[in-house]
Amino acid sequence: MNRTPAVRTGDRETSIDAARGSAMLLVFLAHFSQELTIGPATGVPLLLQQIGMVASPTFVLVSGLTLAFVLGRTRSDNLAQAQMRILDRAVFILLVTHLLLLVSDVLLAPYQRGMRQFFITDMVALNLMIGLVLVPKIPPAARLAVGGILYGVGWVTHAVLHPAGLGLAAVAEEILTGPTASHALDYGFPVLEWAGVFLLGTVLGEALVSARTPDARRAWAMRLLRSGAFSVAVAAAVKVFLIISPVRASVAAYPVLREFLSIFGKAPPSPIYLMFFGGLAACVIAAATLLSVHGLAPRVSAWVSVLGRNSLFVFVLQSAVFRDLIARVPLEGRPWAWPIAFVSATLFIWAGARVWDRVGGNRWFTLGITQLATAGSLQVRRS
Repeated sequence: MNRTPAVRTGDRETSIDAARGSAMLLVFLAHFSQELTIGPATGVPLLLQQIGMVASPTFVLVSGLTLAFVLGRTRSDNLAQAQMRILDRAVFILLVTHLLLLVSDVLLAPYQRGMRQFFITDMVALNLMIGLVLVPKIPPAARLAVGGILYGVGWVTHAVLHPAGLGLAAVAEEILTGPTASHALDYGFPVLEWAGVFLLGTVLGEALVSARTPDARRAWAMRLLRSGAFSVAVAAAVKVFLIISPVRASVAAYPVLREFLSIFGKAPPSPIYLMFFGGLAACVIAAATLLSVHGLAPRVSAWVSVLGRNSLFVFVLQSAVFRDLIARVPLEGRPWAWPIAFVSATLFIWAGARVWDRVGGNRWFTLGITQLATAGSLQVRRS
């Protein structure tokens, strides 16, 4: 992978921050809509939940894009240290962030939720580790092929693998299949199926690194926008065909096939779901890039970028806000109060992110692995 000269520590890619911030706003919408009703959603809450399903592919695509962009903007002599920092952050997410989300999503929630959760942050952390191995060593086309193979392996095992032991079933569902009839997980994001989306994001990130001029960035965003729109159109056409064609009854007779062709199936993510909502996610990322390149709505971009720069902090904070606070507000049957509650919660989270940004709080999201590795390396050199 070609590398451009290293950037200063304080430099950031504003379009990526805006894209990450947009992903967080979609997460807000998804979690807010889930808390409107405890039971099955109908009407407007259901529509909001369906719109919010754009959040997951956007979040994963941007995570892969960010990884490749950071590695691509790092000089070869600093690459090992940058990889160690990313690994440090990934382990922090797996251990500390998981515990924090377990408290806010489960223990403090006002209604019963299962303890056996595998959060999207856990899945992204594991995919960061996969990306650290693959991105510097495997070219983009081969990486996409690997992602496709991992996706296929995940779906095949989801269809045929149903381990009986709880421990083995939990591992299989986290890594390979997503929740199955074994009920080892109450909810989870299978790593292998989502790895294909993450690795696609790394390819997009490398292409963004190569687009050094505003014109090149604009062309990159327009290609992504067209690709995303085409993906959405194909997914919609396939879904319409499945609804109106005689094969509908045959599909309904096989649960795994029904999952595989579901437009709303994300655990594991179905191809139709990824084409439709992943295409929309690509359009969101492209739009954020175009706004940044053209300098349009700079205040809005700056506002959203605050969420993007501090996305891990924001994700943890929004869990407490929506799962523990909004969930206690009696919004059901009061549609006039929904916008007020959502906007108020969003502004509160943004204010927290702004304070976190000012104090440089992201530096605390570490377990110190980088420092230990650096100290060990220095000790070896001295000896």
